[in-house]
Amino acid sequence: MVKPKTGNSSENPFKKGAQVEVSFDEEGFRGSWYTATVLRPPPKKSSKNPRIHVQFDTLTEADEGEENAAVPLCENVDLILVRPIPPREARRRFRVDEDVDAFHNDGWWEGVVIAVLDGGDRYSVFFRASREQIDFPESELRLHREWVHGEWVPPLEDEVKDDARDPSQPPPSKKIRLPDEP
Repeated sequence: MVKPKTGNSSENPFKKGAQVEVSFDEEGFRGSWYTATVLRPPPKKSSKNPRIHVQFDTLTEADEGEENAAVPLCENVDLILVRPIPPREARRRFRVDEDVDAFHNDGWWEGVVIAVLDGGDRYSVFFRASREQIDFPESELRLHREWVHGEWVPPLEDEVKDDARDPSQPPPSKKIRLPDEP
């Protein structure tokens, strides 16, 4: 049984030092999520528009003092655009028409699998937001999930997929066995 280490609704997923993902509601960034570390959690007092201060892992801004140096981007963002790091299965095979996140341009971008390539080792993904199609290895994809009211949708599967199965073969059938004829 696989247990997620993040996204547990019984603990505060946005405490100082927590790893999170942040989305942007800006043209060219919609449908993408970037990893960050919480520097200052949201206020404990309720407010209409709570904000959280984060430092991004892959996004940087040029340091004005040095031309070639870059420092991690730090920003105050609306809490509604922040979620814990989604759980991942140990290994997963994807199907055509399955919603996925693909690691591309320093972030996780929402897309849909449109083709299974190389016996399931690579996948062609279509990104609705940019209308691009790009091929990815399985290691750069994850099942797309939404953080809804403190829970992941769809939830993490309880079973670890059988890695020993030949990927060129279809998954095991769920047919009912009939008794042998006399």
